[in-house]
Amino acid sequence: MRLPSKLPIAAWISGYSFSRLGPDAIAGLSLAAFVIPESLAYATLAGLPPVSGLYCYLAAGLAYAAFGTSRQLAVGPTSALALAVAAGIALLDAGDPARAAALGAGIALMVGVIAIGGRFLGLANLAYFFSDSVLTGFKTGAAFYIASTQLPKLLGVDGHAGNFFERVIEVAGLLPQASLPALIIGAAAIVLFLGFERLAPGRPTTLIVVGIAIAATALLDLGRTGLKLVGELPQGLPVPTLPAISATDLGALVPTAFACLLLAYSEAISVARSFAQKYGYEIDPQQELTALGVANVATSLTRGFPVSGGMSQTAVNDMNGATSPASLVVASAAVALTLMFFTGLFRNLPEPVLGAIILMAAKHLIKLDELRALKEASGVEFLIALTALIGVLTFGPLNGLLLAAVGALVMLVARASRPTIAVLARDPASGRYVDHDRHATASSTPSVLVLRSAGAWVYFNAEQIRRQFLELVSQAEVPVRTVVVDCSMVPAIDVTALGSLRAFAQALKRRGIALQLAELRDDVADSLRRLGAEADLGTIAAHQTIDQCVEGRSG
Repeated sequence: MRLPSKLPIAAWISGYSFSRLGPDAIAGLSLAAFVIPESLAYATLAGLPPVSGLYCYLAAGLAYAAFGTSRQLAVGPTSALALAVAAGIALLDAGDPARAAALGAGIALMVGVIAIGGRFLGLANLAYFFSDSVLTGFKTGAAFYIASTQLPKLLGVDGHAGNFFERVIEVAGLLPQASLPALIIGAAAIVLFLGFERLAPGRPTTLIVVGIAIAATALLDLGRTGLKLVGELPQGLPVPTLPAISATDLGALVPTAFACLLLAYSEAISVARSFAQKYGYEIDPQQELTALGVANVATSLTRGFPVSGGMSQTAVNDMNGATSPASLVVASAAVALTLMFFTGLFRNLPEPVLGAIILMAAKHLIKLDELRALKEASGVEFLIALTALIGVLTFGPLNGLLLAAVGALVMLVARASRPTIAVLARDPASGRYVDHDRHATASSTPSVLVLRSAGAWVYFNAEQIRRQFLELVSQAEVPVRTVVVDCSMVPAIDVTALGSLRAFAQALKRRGIALQLAELRDDVADSLRRLGAEADLGTIAAHQTIDQCVEGRSG
């Protein structure tokens, strides 16, 4: 794998114009105003100390600015990753915030190491492992799951672990114990968020809502009512250090780390591509994987948790004029100043407001329109999305995501194991061989049957293809003397499939029927020769046309 001759930061700094510093600085400060309160909320969603979210933005932006290739992508914690981390550490932290923070940092470290090393193993292709259908169902299910985790905060009650349905039932039973101040503060925050969303869409108004909540709590002394507050945040910059966890812990967190990597890279690369297309420049997917890895390693060293490039923060960065990763450097500097001097401002931040922030973030994950579009376009794809949605609600985010991915793979294999076989005939207008069932005017050559099966011939569909071929030979209206198989859409034939193809040729030979393979690719023809297929199939020639096979002429 070829590494870049110089880091991306060297490229953008060498071509940087100071006239862009103003817009980038404004974008960075606006981004910081948006993500500082949001990061506190995501850390609580992950089951970690709130300050862990600030540590993420402190390190991730600087690391991505040095290694990333997107000009607008903003890297930090996301709701989906926070949810995955919460599920991964739930049974390991024993209720100890310090241990939870170490476990979260350990996951980030593994995500980073796997991503950096994975560049040399083609791991960038894993971004496409989860189909759009799986991600649509996962995000919608995750939105409802996230909402169920925040309902206790809005009601001022203590919630417990469980799936979506268990949480909803539990919250319904706790309604009589709800705290009126928590309910009022949470509801007011949601109303303000919705109002700002309509009046000032896309603007970093989160900080305004948080400021209003902090001021109201201090002025009315709501802490005395039993309202839960964020409390004191550690002041100062974290000292870089490796996560204090054992090898046993790391082993237990491996599945969570892989799930986080897949989620993080698939989200980051899709967001980066969308903004690159908007502004007409290219990103390097392999370098993006490296950048994401370095950002996660840096985050782990500062006691953060896994990060990715999120759509909401990137949209804020872009909307406020970001032209380069310099905006991320400014945002990280703002976070650093907050950690050094202003953490005390968040002491009186009510937890219901953090719950409201997360609920608003979850709202944007709901993809009902995409689900409806999937239902109209493809019943199978809709079923895959529904599997992801219900899986997340029933089994949790990680298990639900893996269930949907496995389900999609099973459906893909099932579909590939029943390939459609077409009987071809010659189109008089174009001279091409087309599906006879779709083109009634196409004509066939007497005693010659031309067949086509699209896709690779492999062990799980080989016998199905052979049986369908034999059935079509038996159903022919006139006696068949030659069977021509169009292999133009066959990229590979494995050993098991070759055995079935040989058996088909032998069955035809017993009936006095010749078999011809047309339009074989060079690599497929070479493979067949190496496996000794000519003993049953005769001379194997690449790129022999269907007409040559029909007329009995060799290539």
